[in-house]
Amino acid sequence: MRIRMLSGESTNILSAILLSVVVVMPGCSRNETDPNSHDAAAAATGESDDALIRSAADMAASGEEPDVGSDSFSQQTTPLPSTAGERGDLAGRRTPPRGSTAPSPPDSPSESPPGFELAETTGIPAGIPEMIDAAGAGAAQRELRDDLTAGELMTYLEESDRDMEMLARGREQLQDPNQANELMQQLVRSKLQAAVRLQDHTDATAKQRTAGLRGQLQALSHLSAMGDLGSAKALEALARENLSSPEPTIAGDSRIVLIGFAIDGLRAGRESAAQEIVSLIEGMTASRTADIPAVLMMAEARQVLANYGLIDESARVRDKILALYGNSPDKMIAQVAADAAGTAKYDSARRLLGEILQNDNVALARWTEAVTELVREAPEMNTVEFLGTSALQLEAAQRDAFVEETFRILADGFADTDSATANEIETARMAMEARRDVIGTSFDALANLPTLDGNGISSSSVKGKVVLMPFWAVTIPQSLQIVPMLKEIQSRHPDQIAIVGMNLDSEQAPLGEFLAQNDLGFPSFRSVSSSNVDQGNPIATKFGLVSLPFVAIFNQDGKVAALDFTGMQLETTVEQLVQSADDATNTE
Repeated sequence: MRIRMLSGESTNILSAILLSVVVVMPGCSRNETDPNSHDAAAAATGESDDALIRSAADMAASGEEPDVGSDSFSQQTTPLPSTAGERGDLAGRRTPPRGSTAPSPPDSPSESPPGFELAETTGIPAGIPEMIDAAGAGAAQRELRDDLTAGELMTYLEESDRDMEMLARGREQLQDPNQANELMQQLVRSKLQAAVRLQDHTDATAKQRTAGLRGQLQALSHLSAMGDLGSAKALEALARENLSSPEPTIAGDSRIVLIGFAIDGLRAGRESAAQEIVSLIEGMTASRTADIPAVLMMAEARQVLANYGLIDESARVRDKILALYGNSPDKMIAQVAADAAGTAKYDSARRLLGEILQNDNVALARWTEAVTELVREAPEMNTVEFLGTSALQLEAAQRDAFVEETFRILADGFADTDSATANEIETARMAMEARRDVIGTSFDALANLPTLDGNGISSSSVKGKVVLMPFWAVTIPQSLQIVPMLKEIQSRHPDQIAIVGMNLDSEQAPLGEFLAQNDLGFPSFRSVSSSNVDQGNPIATKFGLVSLPFVAIFNQDGKVAALDFTGMQLETTVEQLVQSADDATNTE
C-alpha cells in the first residue's frame, strides 16, 4: 500500500520530471540526448527506477534546521518535488493511493533568499556495486579545481549527469539505500558548484553561461527532491528571477519549477495558488523540440486541480495541453499529451463529491447513479482508487451512508475475489472497519509502547486532558504538516490539551539524525514498522491508517473520541471536547 496524502498527491509527476532530469531534461551540454527515446519517455512517465529515497533527515543536509512547529515547516515539508514511488505499507495492506479534495492547514508565505550557499565536496562512500562502480570511481577521480576552464566545466557537468544517471539506474543494487542517497547528494552538490562557476566564468560563452544556469536549476531541483529546504527556497528564487529570461530553455525550466511550487501551494491551502497554476500554464508556449517534462507538469496540474474540485480550472489546463501538443508531429508527444490531458469521466463525480462534502442535503440517489455509471464505464484500478479516496473523504465528513453505498457498488462491480481490484476494495473496507472499532480504545492500551526519549508516557501525565496524537514518520515528511495546526489549537487551551505523537518509522529510517536536528516539542510513542510490507505496522493497522496526516483524538477520559485524516473536523472536534469539560465544571 502507498500511504496517501490527503493534503496532497501521492502520485506526483513532478518527481519524474526533476528526479530524471539527466534523462528527460537534457543537462547543460548534453543536447545530444534524444528526448524521443524510449528511455526518455520511460523516465518522464515514471516507468524507470530513477526515484531517490527521501527522508526528513535529509532536510538538514545543507545545515538547515527547520522548526517543525512553525507554519513554514508545514509548507516546506511539501517536497519540491515529492517522490512518487511506492512507500512501505504501514498498515500491512494495499489501498487506493490517489489524490484528494480535502483541504490542508493554511500555509504561510515563504521567503526566498536571494542566493544560496554551496556545500563542500565530501568523500565518496566505499562499496559501490560493480554496475555503478564507474560512476563512483569517476567522481572520486575528478576534482573540481578552481582553475578549470569554461570548457572543462562543461565537461565536468556532462560527466556529472552521466554519473547521476548511472547511479539512479543502479541504486537498487546497493545493500544500503542510504549509501546511494549519500553519493547522489554528493554528485548533485558537485554539479551545483560546477554550474555556478560556469555561469560566472569570465571566459564562458553565452551558450555556456546558459548551460551553467540550467545546471543550477537542475541541481537545486534534485536537492529539493531529496528534502533540502535551503535548496527548495533557492530553487524558487532562481526560477522567479529567470521566468522572463530571453533564453527559451531557461524560461521554460523556470516556469515548470514555479508550477510545481504553485501546486504545493494549492495543497497547502493557499487560495491564490489555483489561479497562479492556470496563469503559469496559459503563459506556456510550445517548445521547438519534444517537451515531455512540460507536458507531464501540465498533466500533474490538471489532475491536482480536478482532485480539488476545481473543474473549470482543470479544463483550462486540459485545453492548453491539447492546444500546445495535441497535434504534435511527433506521435509520441501527441500520445503523451492525449494521456496527460485525460478525460472528463471523473470530473462529474468529482464535482458531485465536492457538493456532497459541502452540503448535507445532496440526495444519496445522485451519488449512487454517478458511481454506478463510473464503474460501468471504467471498470479499472484507477476507478477503484478514485472511489476509494472519495469514500475516505466522505468518511471524514461523516457521510456514512455515502461511504457504505460506495463500497456496495464497488463490491458489486468488481465481484472477482481473486482480482487485484477486489483485493484493493476489501482492504480499504477492512481499514474503514478498523477505524470504527478503535473508537473508545483506551490510552492505557498504548502505555507499553516505548517512547523516543525512553522515559515513557504515563496515563497520569495526560489525565483529564484532550490528547492529540499525530502519527508520523521521518520518511514521510508530509505526516508532520499537521503539527503547526495542533500546536495552534493547543495554544488556545494549554492546560486542557496535550500532544503525544506516534512514530511509525522502520529500524532503517534515519530517525536519530532527524531528532538531532529538530525538536518536535512533544513526546512520541514508537511503533516500529516492519520492512516486510506484508506485515506492516501493528499500531497503524489497529487504527486503520491509510492516509497521512492522521491524528487520533483522545477525550478527557483517555478514550479515542475521533480520528481525523483531513484536518477538516479537527478543530471542531477538539473545541467540542474542551467545551463539554468546561460545561461539566460549571455545572458542578
